[in-house]
Order: sequence, then structure tokens, then C-alpha cells
Amino acid sequence: MKSELQAEEVLAMYDVRGIQKFIFKSNVAKEIIGASKLVDQIITQGMISYLEKNVLQEQKNKYLTDWEKDDPAAFLTQDEIQMQILFIGGGNAYVLFRKGEICQKVNRYLAKYLLEETYSLNLAVAVVKKTDSYAYDYNAIQEEMRRIKAAMPMTEPMGAMPFMAVDSITGYPLTSRVKGDYYCTEAKKKRDRFPKDESEKVFDNMVTEKGDNSTLAVCHIDGNSMGMRICKEMEQKKEYKDAVSCMRKLSLEIAQVFRETFDQMTKYMDELTPKVKSCVKTHLYREIIVAGDDITFVCNAKLAIPAVRYFLENLGNEKDYSACGGIAFFNSHFPFSDAYQVAEACCDSAKKRAKKPESRGADNAIGNFFDFQICTNVRAADLESYREKHYVSGTEYFIARPYYVAPKTDRHELNAVNERYSVARLDEWSEQFGKTSMPRSKAKQLRNAIPVKNKREEAVSFLTSRGYPVFKERSEAYALWYDALEIMDFNIELEDITVQAQS
Repeated sequence: MKSELQAEEVLAMYDVRGIQKFIFKSNVAKEIIGASKLVDQIITQGMISYLEKNVLQEQKNKYLTDWEKDDPAAFLTQDEIQMQILFIGGGNAYVLFRKGEICQKVNRYLAKYLLEETYSLNLAVAVVKKTDSYAYDYNAIQEEMRRIKAAMPMTEPMGAMPFMAVDSITGYPLTSRVKGDYYCTEAKKKRDRFPKDESEKVFDNMVTEKGDNSTLAVCHIDGNSMGMRICKEMEQKKEYKDAVSCMRKLSLEIAQVFRETFDQMTKYMDELTPKVKSCVKTHLYREIIVAGDDITFVCNAKLAIPAVRYFLENLGNEKDYSACGGIAFFNSHFPFSDAYQVAEACCDSAKKRAKKPESRGADNAIGNFFDFQICTNVRAADLESYREKHYVSGTEYFIARPYYVAPKTDRHELNAVNERYSVARLDEWSEQFGKTSMPRSKAKQLRNAIPVKNKREEAVSFLTSRGYPVFKERSEAYALWYDALEIMDFNIELEDITVQAQS
């Protein structure tokens, strides 16, 4: 921190870097879930830990960490307040300090706390002098954080020496032994945070059938244009007394809307579970991250598309929220860390289509889209290159995804401009393949023929001669056929299931 800020009131911004990689670099359920618990509210917990160890009990009421409940104007109106968390949003924490020297002590403690708790995560901190203008300070600290991140190396703990045994995933030296198994420090810390009342085979219990053919899905959902939404709400809020209350309200609203929709989605999944697997004693899904508008969960493969669609259809409709989703289907021997990267890439693919000018509605509104990919190769994480190699015939793709999901509330303009991308078209052909009772061998034959134009035509002629004229009549829909056929093993018969919110 600059020496001239030591005695000044300052605004600090904290960003824990590499959280997604930290959680999903492992392929073991116990470490993935433990890591998500470890990083949950880690900045707030670090602040609380600092107060417990460095501030006298009678002075602790001058340091405010409960930003969801405390007086948003406390720092502005009470000179005795030394520190106040303004709000936490978008993965970043914003904190006011009465003096820069207090901020510096907290920063040093948090950096050490993060190292001790996680072993490998990095903390980026930006600090600017507080003025009377929140708008000015917010812009200044965003610019400072960009500068710091650009110059800040992603440091890693020292790797193993040549004579040391190493962890096969992280490359860190093995430092612990538990029940005959050896772990690196990072893996041990993650495992220690795994809930003691949960089965270590939580992912295995989700599959329909045990064995190599068991398939799960990792689903990633991310809100659309949250930054633009916040800027629009905040454009008239220049002073701290107005801006802090507004930002808190927005942060809490976003978190609440996504959390409530996620909870409703899990109830819907519970309703669908008997259609997927009988005699179920556990849920066929597991929450990994639900933080603001950032959501990741793992589920049985047959629940993935219905669940993501339900979420997008019901997301905060009365407040006009929207999001995009990505689904990666993977089996038991595929690396989970790579499957997550595929899900994230699918979500990015959905966002690209959602943000195209021709896909937008009135007032530049963005709709709900989702994409999916079956993981058969770790290179699928580079989704665009992978699809250009495996899903292009001639000069055009033979897949139709990503798909648009219409919200439950009527959005005529979005529904109209995205009709050609509507998931209803995928439903039509999934249902058509079901109605025709086509043998699996013929369905696979058609799917394998679609990538090659002349073989595609031969397959259509063959099916027509065998009593399936619908494929001859609608042969222009081959991209939809391919998508429907590729996920035919993950389909379940859906009914209108109304899930009531718990009071």
C-alpha cells in the first residue's frame, strides 16, 4: 500500500483468484465438495478471524462484518467505526477503513489466512483513497484492480523436488498419510472440510447403473449481463449514502433470486427422480456452488437438461432476470476437472448466441440459452476447436445447439426473434424419435450418417423405405436430429409437474 494512504480513509476491494480452478482441479467428490465448503465466504471468515486474534473484545463493535444486516451508513455517520464491509458481490468484497494502516494489517493477515486455509489460492487487493463520491471511488478501484491483476503473477506453492513423491493432479509433494493413503497439503485441507454426515460416494450414488457406462452431468449456470444491470441501477447513485444501500439491495436480490430458483429446481428434480431410478435413498444431484448468479451442480445425466431448462424458465421472471447454462455429460472414468471445463465452455457458447444482435429483444434484452456436450475426449474443453473438428460437415455444423428457453412469463419479442433456436424444436424431434419406436440400431445408423451428406441421404431413403416417411418429409432438420439422437439415452418422459414454494 502507498505510504500516503496510511492515515487516510480508504476503500479496499478484495478478489480471491482461481476459485473455480481450486474447486474443480480434483477428480474426487470428497475434494471437490470439501473445496467448495472451504472457499464459501472465505473473505468474511478471514475478517472475522482477524478480529478474533487482533482486536480487543470491547473494540470489536467498531469493526462491522455483517453487511447483510448492519446499518449501511454506519461508517459514514459514526466516526468510531474503524472498518465496515460495504457489500460482497460478483465474487468481490468492498470494505471501508478509517485508516489505511488498519487496512494494511488486515491485508497481510488475509493473505496469510488464505495460504493457511487453502494452501494455493491467491488474494488480489486494490486500495484507493476514499472521497465523497462513491461513483468516482468505484471507478477508481475497478481500474486499480485491473492494474494489479495485470501485474500480479499467479503464484503457486513450491513444487516437489525430484526425490519427492507427488500428487498426480496438482504436482504438489505428498505430505500427509490417512488410513494408508497419501495426500498433498491442498488435498488434505479439502478433505478435512468434507461434511462428515455425507457419503464419500455421493457421485456414485447418483448414477442409474454402476459401471463404466454410468453417466453423470456437471451443469454450470451464469446470469446474463449482471454488470450492465448493476450499472443501470447505479447510474444515478453518486454519493455513498445512496449507493451503498442500493448495491446491498442489488447484491442480496441477485443472490436471493438465483438461490430461490435453484431450490425450486432441486424440488423439481426430486419429483422427476422416480422416473430415473427406483428405490432412491439419496438425491440424484449435489450442489457445488451457489454464489450470487454463479451456479454449478452435479446430477444424474437424465436430470440435467430438464433441470437446467426448469431453472431458466423460472428464473426471477417478475424481475426480468435471465441466464445461460452449460451441461457436460461424462462417465465415471472421465476426469471431472475436464468435464467442468466443458460445462463452462458450453455456458460461454450459449452466451455468445444469446448476445448476438439478432437474438436480443426490446431494450437489448438477452434471453435464456443452454448448450450441452457429451465428453468423450479431454480436448472438448476447447469447445470451439473441438466442434470445428468433430461437428462440421463441409462448411457447416450438423448440430443446432445452443437452444433458447422461453421464460414462463410472456416475452413476445424474445420468443419471436429466437424461434429458430427454440428448445421446443429439439423436443419435437426427441418426441418424434420416441413415437416412431425406431430400433436403437437404426437410430445409431442415422446419427452416424448425418455428418456425411451423401450417407445422410442414403440413411433417410433407407428409413423411408422401412416405414419412417417423416424423415424424408423433414430432412432439412438433420442438425436437430443429431442433437436429439445424441442425447436419446438421457431422455425421460416429462409431465407438467408444479413445484410449490415452501413458505
